[in-house]
Amino acid sequence: MKPRYSFVFLFLLTFVTFAQKKNTPPPPTDPLTGFDAFVNQMLVEWRVPGASVAIVKDGKLLYAKGYGFKDIKKNLPVTENTLFPIASCTKSFTSAALAILADEGKLDWNKPIKEYLPDFQLQDEFATRTVAARDLVSHRTGLPRHDLTWLYANLGRQSLYQNLKYLPLSKPLYAQYQYNNLMFMTAGVLIERLSGKSWENFLREKILQPLGMNQTALTYPELFQKEDYALSYRDSNGQWTEQGFGSNVDAIGPAGSIKSNAVEMANWLIMQLNKGKFGDKQIVSAANLKENHTPQIIVSPAEATFSELGYASYGMGWSINTYRGHLRLAHNGSIEGYRSQMAFFPNDNIGVVILTNTGAVDYYFVNAVCNYFSDKWLSLPVIDWTPRLKTAQAETKAKQEKAKLDNASKRKNNTAPSHILDSYAGTFEHPAYGTFVLEPKTDGTYVGAFHGLPFTLTHYHYDIFEGTGIFDQTKFDFKIGPTGEIERVTLHLTNAGEIDFQKVIK
Repeated sequence: MKPRYSFVFLFLLTFVTFAQKKNTPPPPTDPLTGFDAFVNQMLVEWRVPGASVAIVKDGKLLYAKGYGFKDIKKNLPVTENTLFPIASCTKSFTSAALAILADEGKLDWNKPIKEYLPDFQLQDEFATRTVAARDLVSHRTGLPRHDLTWLYANLGRQSLYQNLKYLPLSKPLYAQYQYNNLMFMTAGVLIERLSGKSWENFLREKILQPLGMNQTALTYPELFQKEDYALSYRDSNGQWTEQGFGSNVDAIGPAGSIKSNAVEMANWLIMQLNKGKFGDKQIVSAANLKENHTPQIIVSPAEATFSELGYASYGMGWSINTYRGHLRLAHNGSIEGYRSQMAFFPNDNIGVVILTNTGAVDYYFVNAVCNYFSDKWLSLPVIDWTPRLKTAQAETKAKQEKAKLDNASKRKNNTAPSHILDSYAGTFEHPAYGTFVLEPKTDGTYVGAFHGLPFTLTHYHYDIFEGTGIFDQTKFDFKIGPTGEIERVTLHLTNAGEIDFQKVIK
């Protein structure tokens, strides 16, 4: 009988071993598998000249690589060390600088900044007396963007700061999320007053040097001294044209002037994931960094464009939402053709930064790469985001075309200006926005220049003209004074509202 029992035992052992092999899950796939090929595919799919990507996990840099070209004419490739302007990703640095001042006992997040900055003045007196440091960096002061006060203007930081009192608020304090660069600039002024150092020097000493971000530049003159930086490009009828560097972003540096590379930005994300610590250095306390990471206001309009994305809130320098159920902190950046995105998942201890040198596809490329990274590193089924994003891109373009048609349909035909051609010419000025000069042309149009950028005006209806160039589709509503003469023009500006420019009477 022993041989039969031995046979049964051997059969059962073989069956159990086979069953174990069948039920044992396969080893996890390396999330980096296929990543390089995917980024290259997206570069072609979205037509992006150059990009640089870095991935961090568990306090380490796991991946950094450059793609495409930083200089098309010279055929120079992007590397992981190529510098790109990161634009509004800078905001998280300024918020962290405030957190460091809070650590040092120099700043109370909730104290009105008027107590630190006696010359701080908004047009609304209640907001002036109430706005605190956390409000400056969470887009909830009631001040709309007013970006044309600084874009391409020949004004420095202090002049822009002093001009805040001339800018109308469009909402009450705390009423609504309104993205605002000027308030982050003001946070930089606050840092300067409390520390006795320029915003640039404070960042270098307290953040960049401790993080080993030694190639990171804070101004364009500093960037141009570096050997490895990317040019940015616009799409001109299928051909790449250099975008240039004339935005004046350095003046509002705390809102968007940092120029960095993928490797050094990885250190920034590692510090964020490690609760303010980098190596053996505590750059900022965990408690005050958590203030940066805590939602302060709901991003409006509240939209969840895709079911995988939760409703967004804004902390201090960070957009906060969920991606497929995982908490995510992120920020985008846009200036002069550059587009950037950084994102990290605090509960999963992973992060990614993506830097590019064109705005021709807006954020679609960086979103596609970021979402693919997220799927792979969160061990989720990979979603093919490209068709979705292509649809979103097409819908955005369709909305823009519809807006043009709607604009044309609202025009009243067979109307004429109330005054002769020369009456609308002249110099018009605003204490914060600056000056433009209108010159009449024999065809009934006008030419002008604002902050050095040319534009034209054509008659829309009655005493309203429509702009081109920097004032594309902006309505110029000329107003008649008590004497019957043109005394001012009201510009209806997106993200700013109605801004009056007074005509200069010589």
